[in-house]
Amino acid sequence: MKKWLFLILMSFIILYGMDAEAGVVKPTADKKDALAINEELRTTGYVKLLQGKTYYLSYPIWLNSNQMIDATGATLVVSKSAVRNDPKNYKKDYSSMYNIVIRGGRWISNKKKGNKGTSFSLAHCRRIILEGLDIQTTNAEGHGIELVGCQDVSIKKCNVVAQGKGKAKSVEEMIQIDLAAPHTAPFLSSKYRNGLPCNNIIIDGCVVKGNRGICANYAKKDKKYRNKCHSKITITNSVITGVKSEALALFNAANVTVQNNTIITNSKRTGEAYSIGCHMAVFGKNSILPKSVNTVMNNTIMGGRQGFQLCSHSKSQYGSLTISNNKIYCKKGKNNALVITNNTGGKSSASTVIESGNERYKW
Repeated sequence: MKKWLFLILMSFIILYGMDAEAGVVKPTADKKDALAINEELRTTGYVKLLQGKTYYLSYPIWLNSNQMIDATGATLVVSKSAVRNDPKNYKKDYSSMYNIVIRGGRWISNKKKGNKGTSFSLAHCRRIILEGLDIQTTNAEGHGIELVGCQDVSIKKCNVVAQGKGKAKSVEEMIQIDLAAPHTAPFLSSKYRNGLPCNNIIIDGCVVKGNRGICANYAKKDKKYRNKCHSKITITNSVITGVKSEALALFNAANVTVQNNTIITNSKRTGEAYSIGCHMAVFGKNSILPKSVNTVMNNTIMGGRQGFQLCSHSKSQYGSLTISNNKIYCKKGKNNALVITNNTGGKSSASTVIESGNERYKW
């Protein structure tokens, strides 16, 4: 276990593990459960919801540093957004909020087609653990979890699935790893849209399904931050499905590990990049990507135009890519299953490629 994960968990065990009644919140008779949960968090920093009980959130749970929610076995009916960090405490670096644990709970929408926007929105935060959550609150045009300029985040054994149907060409992802930039995070006030990237994000043992499954995004429309780069994105032991676009898109992301996953896109746009199963791409130029070490190993990857593609849309290169022991399927034929293109300068998009044991198939 990562040292920071261990320290967070141990601190909460020490504080609350000895008292079974500490922080217990019961459902309110008038369905004002968001108020009761927020008050308990402000008072003690710890909330324990009751197994088998249903709670109603008419507005979000507002988080601050050093707080924990144990919703194991409970159902939470969400009207709008489920969880956000308290905007009164925003800072420009990763210290707006830290040391947060949320465990368990079946988080559902009060609408048949899901809620608009983002269910779990976390910005400028660090040391966050989301574990064992079943998130089925967001419609296909929104985000289940959005991380904006966050560091040291662990999302484990979570189910994050879009509700309803998306538009034919939608690219909205269920888990979004985002820059704190004007077009990628318009909900932030201007002084916090400072281009802060995400760093050290772990997604393990999850089921993720949306128009796009998971995406590490870049600032396409913000020239000032176009060269910013996420780092240390680790995605393992998960099932990731893209319904209208890529299952897994990693843009301007360095030091990536993708291992032991099933990655499938069902996009019908097989002539476009949006149908790639696992899509890694460089935009702009920065000092991190050329030194990056990237691994794609032991996955099943299924795509349309390509199964897996690594490319650069500039003269930049990734450092090294080790791609091995994957089963890669492509609707355009097995020759398009694994593609590593040249950058705009005519060189390979990765300076070193170590490829072995991959099996290619027409899907």
